[in-house]
Amino acid sequence: MSEWEQFASLLSEESRLLGDLGNAALGLTQALVDNDPEAIETAERRVEAQLVLHSSAYGQRTGMQQRGFGKLTLPQVCAYAPPPLRRAMHATAQEITVRGIALKLTVSNNKALILAGMERLARTVAVMQRAGTEQPGTYKRRGTVPPPSGSVIVSRRA
Repeated sequence: MSEWEQFASLLSEESRLLGDLGNAALGLTQALVDNDPEAIETAERRVEAQLVLHSSAYGQRTGMQQRGFGKLTLPQVCAYAPPPLRRAMHATAQEITVRGIALKLTVSNNKALILAGMERLARTVAVMQRAGTEQPGTYKRRGTVPPPSGSVIVSRRA
C-alpha cells in the first residue's frame, strides 16, 4: 500500500468515525428530548467513546499530513494526490466538512436542551419555595412573608 493510499484510508476512517460521533450525538439529543436519565447517561458514554475514537483517527491523519506536507491544508493535500485518488479524497474531505457542521449544530441543540432543562428545574424550585411560604389560610401576624430567595434546603445538616 502506497503512502497516498494509506493517507486516503486514514481520511476515510476519520470521516466514518466523525459520522459515528454525529449519530451518537443525535442519540443524546433523542435521550434529552425523551427526558430519560438512564438513556441520557448511556448516550453520554457513547458520545465520549466515539469522541475518543474520532480524536485518535484525526490525530493519526493530521500527523501524517503534517509530516508529509507541513502546513498545507487538507484541500491542498488532496489537490496533490495522484489522479486515481484525487476525486475520492476531495469527496471525503468535503464529507468531513459537512459532518463537522452537522455535529456542531447537534451539539448546539443538545446544549440548548440541557439549558432549557436547567431553567425548568430553577422555575420548579421557585414554585416550591413560593408554595412553602404563601400557603392560603395561614395566619400571618405581621403581614405577608416575602418568598425566600435562597435554596430549598433550610438546614445546614441536610
